[in-house]
Amino acid sequence: MSSTKPARRPDFWRRSHLELLIALLAMFVVQSFVSPHDRLQRILLNIMFLIVVSSAIRSLSGSKIRMWATIVLGVAAYALSWVDELQSSKWVTGSANACIFAVFVLLISTLATTVFGKGPVDANRIVGAVSIYFLIGLAWAFVYALIELMSPGSFKMASGGPIIETRPGFVNEFIYFSNVTLTTLGYGDVIPLTSPARMFATLEAMIGQLYVAIVIARLVGLQISQSVRD
Repeated sequence: MSSTKPARRPDFWRRSHLELLIALLAMFVVQSFVSPHDRLQRILLNIMFLIVVSSAIRSLSGSKIRMWATIVLGVAAYALSWVDELQSSKWVTGSANACIFAVFVLLISTLATTVFGKGPVDANRIVGAVSIYFLIGLAWAFVYALIELMSPGSFKMASGGPIIETRPGFVNEFIYFSNVTLTTLGYGDVIPLTSPARMFATLEAMIGQLYVAIVIARLVGLQISQSVRD
């Protein structure tokens, strides 16, 4: 008597990193349309950040310490963003941005174990590598926000206007500048002026180039080793 096995979903859709990548892409798109001057839109972006943290739980499930650290930091950042809504201050804004930065660093370190660890080259590993690239751009944006918060005037637009909005999650110009720097496009419409701002911009550009080279070398090396074993 033959038994019919249920059809399996494609491996790509069963992997844990995919929903994180989708959440990151959604956050990138939403933040570009959100105005920091509208309270409802600020709330929307804070919710988007919480969705990213929630989506990261599956990717972090292999390490309970990192998972709980991410949850605690994510909730702290979310709570501080609400405090900032009620009574904005430099220290509250800085603390919230620092928590968000720490969340992204934890995600990067966890995904790196998947991308650069041993095992076959599959869709999950590739999605993880792409997610890390997005996370580096986001994390560096909050570094720039902290620099601007501690030293106002560290960045300015090419038009001459300063970047004045550094609220938690509302770092549109810095996300844009970070991605342009990471990919070394260098449009020049956001300009770092102080030494720390220039140093971190240069460091991000170097990381962006090295990351792509290292990931390609690692994936090719793993694929060759897998082919030899097969």
